[in-house]
Amino acid sequence: MARGFLLASVLASIAVAYTLMGLLRVPEIPSLPQNPWWGRGKPQPEDTSVRPFTINVPDEDIEDLRIRLALPLRLTAPLEGANFTYGTNSDTLKQIIGYWKQEYHWKEREAKLNKFQHYKTKIEGLDIHFIHAKPRQNPNNVNKPIPLLMIHGWPGSFVEFLGILPLLTSPEEGSGRVFEVVCPSLPGYAFSQAAAKPGLGLQETAQIFLKLMKRLGHDRFYVQGGDWGAGVATQMATLYPENLRGVHLNMFRPQTTAGKIKQVLGAVLPSGTLMAKEEEDMVYPLLEHAKWLLGESGYFHIQATKPDTIGAALAQSPVGLASYLLEKFSTWTKRGNVRQPDGGLLKGFPIALDTLLDNICIYWFTNSITSSMRYYAENTSPERAAIDTANIPSEVPAGLAAFPEEVLSSPRSLMAHKFHDIVTYTRPEAGGHFAAMEQPAILAKDFRAFVAAVEAREES
Repeated sequence: MARGFLLASVLASIAVAYTLMGLLRVPEIPSLPQNPWWGRGKPQPEDTSVRPFTINVPDEDIEDLRIRLALPLRLTAPLEGANFTYGTNSDTLKQIIGYWKQEYHWKEREAKLNKFQHYKTKIEGLDIHFIHAKPRQNPNNVNKPIPLLMIHGWPGSFVEFLGILPLLTSPEEGSGRVFEVVCPSLPGYAFSQAAAKPGLGLQETAQIFLKLMKRLGHDRFYVQGGDWGAGVATQMATLYPENLRGVHLNMFRPQTTAGKIKQVLGAVLPSGTLMAKEEEDMVYPLLEHAKWLLGESGYFHIQATKPDTIGAALAQSPVGLASYLLEKFSTWTKRGNVRQPDGGLLKGFPIALDTLLDNICIYWFTNSITSSMRYYAENTSPERAAIDTANIPSEVPAGLAAFPEEVLSSPRSLMAHKFHDIVTYTRPEAGGHFAAMEQPAILAKDFRAFVAAVEAREES
């Protein structure tokens, strides 16, 4: 019997070893179609010119929004003491809609948006919109601008970066280091055309944005992003490492199987065994973090399964759209905002109300809420799950900034299974999911420190 037990144990150990080898194997880099066509109909000859673009919402669209906002509100009174725990508090929403109707003026805001240089160019059948922010030329600016691609997420837009662009395109005191920044709108967001065919996800976007940067004359560049922007940036670091000088993320989670296993094991092993003790609060208690994420991810399931259903409602009502988006800005900026009657939006919020409404208006006037939410379905489909890039390690120099109120951040030890060359890993003193909007100076400083570290190493 003992011999049989020993044999069974050996066989079981071999089976476990083979299973782990399969789980931890490094997949091959997927081969994407080089010239797919995401536009309607059959592929057509593509105009590769880069065209200046000016935001100019027609007067009839502005009047249509005014009429819709003027309709009587059909809101349900909030539960006593519920604050934002049930979602956007209707009393707060009334105040914001009142401000939107009476004090917010789109044409004034549009003029401010147009102070930045906007362009469009056709890539793979889609009109891709982007801001191209170049440094001001002056006698003291002797350094060649460093190309940087910055990528937004949902429910944001290029509006996320308007506060940080002047900081990055101004020479850094001391070093003179300055950046030439390209901020594209994700396909299906804002003024970037939506795909007419299913299948455009993170990897496909990475290819489109690589083509964009090359078209602008940049074969090697830095990339920075959070939310979906972090996802696209990670794919670029995985698929096109030779084109990246570095990747900087302000939202990240364990993607590799090894990282996920380590995260689970760390919940039962003694503190400090698998990660630094000072980082354990980012993931433990595991159940508490899971409960919070579960409570915040209902939208994700809807958008990953039936985006067009909820999209029809949000595209019809600016009040509904505002309620849906504002709730995310409230909670993802600071978790404790759910306990505030106004969700933190009206008093001391780090993002100006006009800026929040700029972002909402961009979604409204471009009618892009449905196409933006389809991105969730594209990136969680069975076809997408079959493409395993998560377990392909990246050797691209990486900078990771774990902001304290971010929805998803992970310890350095977990992220090291994906990024084998983490140059900087920081935990800034303030900021949440929309770091570029909330704390542009902190994010700019963190990114500059990362670039300085990368370049110092290259020079040594």
